[in-house]
Amino acid sequence: MKRKAGFTLIELLVVIAVIAVLMGILMPALGRARRQARMMRCKSNLRQYAVAAKLYSNDWDYDFPYSFTWLYNKGGVNHNWHDASTNLDLHPELAGCMWPYLKGLGIHLCPDFDVIARSHGCGGTYDNGTKCSIPLEPQYSYTMNSHLNGDAWDSVPAQFKAGISKFKKETMVKNPSKVFYFAEENPWVIPELNVAGINDNNTRARPDNAADSLGTFHMAPQGDLNQGVVNASFVDGHVENASAYPADVPPHNSFVLSWPAGGEVPVF
Repeated sequence: MKRKAGFTLIELLVVIAVIAVLMGILMPALGRARRQARMMRCKSNLRQYAVAAKLYSNDWDYDFPYSFTWLYNKGGVNHNWHDASTNLDLHPELAGCMWPYLKGLGIHLCPDFDVIARSHGCGGTYDNGTKCSIPLEPQYSYTMNSHLNGDAWDSVPAQFKAGISKFKKETMVKNPSKVFYFAEENPWVIPELNVAGINDNNTRARPDNAADSLGTFHMAPQGDLNQGVVNASFVDGHVENASAYPADVPPHNSFVLSWPAGGEVPVF
């Protein structure tokens, strides 16, 4: 009886080599596809934030929520964003004014932010270490533009303060398609952009780099998370990528995208 021939060692090695080449080609593409899927999830979250913001506006005579209490009723300071003990689904008594429009939607954490925050720590320079010693469990990764109804008016040159100190209504925004409402910050400091990573849930940008800025962790060049973009929802309801750059001359782009009063954009 004639014995059936099997694969030779050379043939097996050729097959393994072909598979290795195909994997080398496909794995980067799969990685890009996964990153793109996470990016789309983050954008989808912000689209739902934009809808919730419109619902809030319609119910409250076009007022913006106060930027320090939109999420937590006592403000988002001290790193509540990564404190599992202050999760608002479990502790609604801590919730701010926009929570009724957001609760139960599961839209509060960008997957990419979750990964990088766990690897970079709690960030910031104004936190004095508060809550940095607790387990880092990101809960909320989106922040509100503090120029839309917060105390950011105190972060602009004196001649511009009066025009924005009482700024609180959607109808007052001169360029709603150019002013972000909610966006993403980094959990670390980039000196040319900011002095604090995310340490609460509002973004108070200045014309210089002496406050908060937009983040940089999406679509960043390989190995350099300081050079990417983030997602932002704008006052008119659309969502798009937003960049904190250029940062070499004031006003920084984070501030340009924050400024709702139209006209001349303040510089120092």
